[in-house]
Amino acid sequence: MFAASRSYRIHYQAFGAGPAVVLLHGYPMWGGRWIDRGYAGRLQRRFRVIVPDLLGHGESDKPSDPAAYGNPNIAADVQAVLDSENVGVAHVWGYSWGTMVAECLAARSPGRVASLVLGGFPLGLDAAQRAALADAAGEFPATIEEYFADWPPQVAELFIAQNDFAAMTAVKQTMYEFPTTVAALQAAAHPTLAYCGADDIYLELCQQQARKLPCQLETVPGDHFMTFAQADNIVPAAIAHIDAAQEALVSG
Repeated sequence: MFAASRSYRIHYQAFGAGPAVVLLHGYPMWGGRWIDRGYAGRLQRRFRVIVPDLLGHGESDKPSDPAAYGNPNIAADVQAVLDSENVGVAHVWGYSWGTMVAECLAARSPGRVASLVLGGFPLGLDAAQRAALADAAGEFPATIEEYFADWPPQVAELFIAQNDFAAMTAVKQTMYEFPTTVAALQAAAHPTLAYCGADDIYLELCQQQARKLPCQLETVPGDHFMTFAQADNIVPAAIAHIDAAQEALVSG
């Protein structure tokens, strides 16, 4: 299925019935990774699960102009997908870059978000913190093969086949812009569950930012990649969090 947003086609899949949960993937992933790793299958027993390919990824359009991206634009695309599914309010779950998109959506369109699950990236980073992470990332590789050179060969081959390097480059140029601060998240006041891998390079900063909000932070096994690979690490806690938020939404 496709939704139209800002003259682009945004591909998405939808499964199950019940309260809506939208899953926002990281960079340079695609929505199907939520399916491959078992998240959608478990969640669709209870929820309407909506899994977009964010612009530049998967089967969505892949423009090479950095102006097409930026998290506010990507958040608007997610709203277009929700509109296509006639969903007014959704529980929003993001991982890594998807966390940035989720919190942007929550701050800019708080009425569309029932709760947040934010994984693998520190929430609420301000402009200086984001700039520091961008600097730490270093120079962007010159080719897609160079980008994936340190990945396991079979995984690298899969990601190279799924990605367009010009789109990857354009996304990266805007990824750390448009910060959604802790203050903005506090003002939006959504129930929030954060989680991070025990071996993730972002763990200490995740802990710091979760204390600032404050919100519950789950530390689960794995590094940045393996945390996502193991759905069992976080799905039970996420379902409990979504159930509690949904009950409050219905009763409130």
